Amino acid sequence: MDSRREAVLALLKTHGPATLAEVAAHLEVSKQGALRHLEALEASGLATMAPAEPHGRGRPEHVYRLTQAAGEHFPDGHRELTGELVAFMSNEQLKEFFDKRAARLEAEYAPRLAGLDFSAKVRELARLATEHGHMAEVVELGEGGLAIRHCNCPIQDVAARTGLPCVSEQQMYERLLGTDVSRTTWMAEAAQDCTYVTKENE
Repeated sequence: MDSRREAVLALLKTHGPATLAEVAAHLEVSKQGALRHLEALEASGLATMAPAEPHGRGRPEHVYRLTQAAGEHFPDGHRELTGELVAFMSNEQLKEFFDKRAARLEAEYAPRLAGLDFSAKVRELARLATEHGHMAEVVELGEGGLAIRHCNCPIQDVAARTGLPCVSEQQMYERLLGTDVSRTTWMAEAAQDCTYVTKENE
């Protein structure tokens, strides 16, 4: 698929419904250019257009949103494997599995974070999470806090049933950042993302 259309899908996945102007700004193209990509996604059954909520006077706007079929487009390659793990392994075995997975990722991530300041570490962690299918972004919070939002989970089925992968991931973030990390939203509880909030130790 065209990289610009991939970018549109990522925008709609991470930020929800968007207007034509918002899509154009995100792609840094004209509205006409953005419309071509949106129409192609509509034709593919991955996006749909609907009237926006009324917001006063002026010409009514339309927003574009993902279809249910678009959910199959995002990374979920581990789903079959992790489903089998849940069915055939005990909680103790699952915990050991995900702890070892987190340790392997930590060993991979640590050298790439070395020498970075706190903010840069958080942003690099989000980038690394995206490489592993989480479609992550960093959100700046008040008083110096930062949040990593995971807008896609390649193992959401298992995470929802056990919570073990999320706990291992949260603990890994704490070790890599050297500070507390709390989870404020969770896809398993019908949220649109999993959000990990942290702040540099003073």
